[in-house]
Amino acid sequence: MKFLIRLSIPLIAFPLAILLAACNGGQAAHPPGTEIVAALEAAPTNLDPRLATDAYSERVGQLLFGKLVTVGPNMEPVGDLALSWETPLPTVYRFHLRSDARFHDGTPLTARDVAYTFNWILNPENGSAHRSAYDKVQEIVVEDDHTVRFELSAPHAPFLINMVRGIVPAHLGDDPGYREHPVGSGPYRLLENRPGDEIRLEAVEGHYNGTPPTRWLTFRVLPDDNVRTLALIKGDVHFVLGGVQPDVVDLLGRKSHLTVERGPGTNYSYLGFNMTDPLLSNLKVRQAIAHAIDRQTVIDALYQGQARLSDSLFTPEHWAHADGLPVYDYDPEKARALLDEAGYPDPEGPEPRFRLLYKTSQNKLTRRIGEVLQQQLAQVGIVTAVRSYEWGTFYGDIKAGNFQIYTLSWVGIAEPDMMHYVFHSGSIPPNGANRGRYVNAEVDRLADAARLTPDRDERKRLYGRIQQVVGADLPYVSLWHPEMVLVRDSRLRGFQLTPRGDYASLAKTRFVP
Repeated sequence: MKFLIRLSIPLIAFPLAILLAACNGGQAAHPPGTEIVAALEAAPTNLDPRLATDAYSERVGQLLFGKLVTVGPNMEPVGDLALSWETPLPTVYRFHLRSDARFHDGTPLTARDVAYTFNWILNPENGSAHRSAYDKVQEIVVEDDHTVRFELSAPHAPFLINMVRGIVPAHLGDDPGYREHPVGSGPYRLLENRPGDEIRLEAVEGHYNGTPPTRWLTFRVLPDDNVRTLALIKGDVHFVLGGVQPDVVDLLGRKSHLTVERGPGTNYSYLGFNMTDPLLSNLKVRQAIAHAIDRQTVIDALYQGQARLSDSLFTPEHWAHADGLPVYDYDPEKARALLDEAGYPDPEGPEPRFRLLYKTSQNKLTRRIGEVLQQQLAQVGIVTAVRSYEWGTFYGDIKAGNFQIYTLSWVGIAEPDMMHYVFHSGSIPPNGANRGRYVNAEVDRLADAARLTPDRDERKRLYGRIQQVVGADLPYVSLWHPEMVLVRDSRLRGFQLTPRGDYASLAKTRFVP
């Protein structure tokens, strides 16, 4: 039986005056055209680039911090703080830094700051989740103020693309308050950080990449979807990327002062399992859950078609995507049979086969998805309690392994070494993002080997095999790749919508009358 979902747009049900008043909170009194106000669904959890792992923190960090390299349009490394680099040996990278880069306190950025940043990340006492990305770094040598050399213990294919980490000033990085009030070298400086409420940035005059045309950027945290939508309608918010509910995109597109842009996205949504849980450590249970989910119905009804089915972290266009991966079609009968085989037969009477706790954030779309999954799993005899939490609490639980099942999305996937970060046993938090505590010796071996070879064809073969193994083991159920949807004030020009959902081009964005 096809599962039906009833939808409604609840904007009318809310007292309009109350919501519009809420939209005005924190509105800065800057002259028109000098400030872009962007809305975030949730607050960044950590503005320190050495520790930031959530998408909100990483995106705001693109504006606050200079990096050795950035990611180009074809996912290739492009120089930022590094004017050039050379590799005299497969295990040696020498970066030549620009001489005009300064931190926001006026201090020159030098090779010592670069060495400090990565040595800090590599120190296991600091608990950086990014440490595994640089675990082949054996020594960092400061040759002079503008030259830094990285010596590796072995060749490391993703090394250059991993150099996108923001550089922290050595004279401030150990200050306990740095995490909430960081000083970077990006095109914008931090003026004010009110956690959970608002982040205010100011353009840096004479920045090495040019002075941003818009003097102020304000990121307002608006967790309520209706408040976010009404703020766009009223004009209190000028920019929302990926934070508009699919069922109101067409409504907003009909407003004369707003423009909707849509494009393919590389984001990846998944259902995650705690592999140490006695129930979920059973492969047949995970397979049954995968077959019980009608993903296409969710895409059609909740996403309004603004997503496509996924079978891997990578979109089909990505060079490392493998063909012929395991597919778990919607098949409730097969799900029931697998649960029987797993030792969880359907009992007589009203009792379920077993109960699960599903965690999600307070985002309206993810709550709806949870409710649909709850109903679909009930059709095969699994009772699921849906619990939604404030973003910081939810994300903290996931990183700590305090969950049974949850849904999340990986944002802006480019480098396939992501699979090491997500599935290698050495990447269990705090050393990475293997939050489900998945362990497979073959995946570890393949992920390590893929780092050692510079040959793309060989890397594709190795990552293809990882995708096959992970697809069969099911630490994740692949759900969908959502489209990238931007709703902006029609007067804004210069922002480049990318499949990764980058914020970097906000530094080139201006109001045009």
